Amino acid sequence: MNNEHPVKLSVTVITYNQEHFIEETLDSILSQKLNVPFDIVIGDDASTDKTPDILKKYAEKYPEIVKPIFRTKNFGHTGNYIETSRMATGEYIAHLDGDDLMLLGKLQKQVDFLDSHQECSMVHHLVSFIDKQGNITGKTKERSATVGTINDIIKQNHIINSSNMFRRNCLDEHFYNIPHSLMLHDKLAHMIKTQYGKVCVIPEILGSYRVYSESIFKSASSYKLFKAQIYTVDYAKNLKGASEKSIRAGKSILYLARVREYYKKKNYTRAKYYLMLARNLVPYSYDACRFALKLLVK
Repeated sequence: MNNEHPVKLSVTVITYNQEHFIEETLDSILSQKLNVPFDIVIGDDASTDKTPDILKKYAEKYPEIVKPIFRTKNFGHTGNYIETSRMATGEYIAHLDGDDLMLLGKLQKQVDFLDSHQECSMVHHLVSFIDKQGNITGKTKERSATVGTINDIIKQNHIINSSNMFRRNCLDEHFYNIPHSLMLHDKLAHMIKTQYGKVCVIPEILGSYRVYSESIFKSASSYKLFKAQIYTVDYAKNLKGASEKSIRAGKSILYLARVREYYKKKNYTRAKYYLMLARNLVPYSYDACRFALKLLVK
């Protein structure tokens, strides 16, 4: 692909075996009304179902817009995301997973926002949560106009990856060096984007995020997700603006989540272990996990 930015906006889509969702996802992008040229760069991660056939059909129908990449081996969710982003040529890049949806007006509002807010490197929005059938099951919480600094994201990432649009210059060596094997890439990618400006939010629901038991994150082991989150918080040491206090607090929050998980399983030995790790990082962690105080006398 040409690296000359022939389009104002590239929408990246990653998909793997999503034959039941990918058409609705693509239609939600193609139905957007935009006053700037855009394309859709789709990374298919060696799907074994009918997803590649569907993508070929759309590429034939919209040859100037739909640009599929067919991988011959499976890169994994993160590897596919990194390498598909690498192929995007737009000045702005918006991302959508292959089972999520955009609402009408989303892309134009985000393009206009970045055009008029040069201090922002990324803008995201609120989303509705939907199930496999598209029924709304919830929504993200209201947020203020800006997320703030990298330290806010270290402690808690509230950004749904399928809601973000960012400037292409955020794709630096830190981004391309995200390990393909990392189970979760969203938080680390957003932390990297803070290096180039503020992370801002449009306080409207402009998309739908699909949550169901077979999804990659719902089916992944909690330990793999935990290790990915710890790696991400530790990596913050390599990024400007990250404070040691926030890194310690971020890891403490993750340890306390493990305390809750093991406490519910009545595995008090493991719960107490993670409680000690949390307290060694942030002494007030005991107050954040009061129910586990009884472990001290076991």
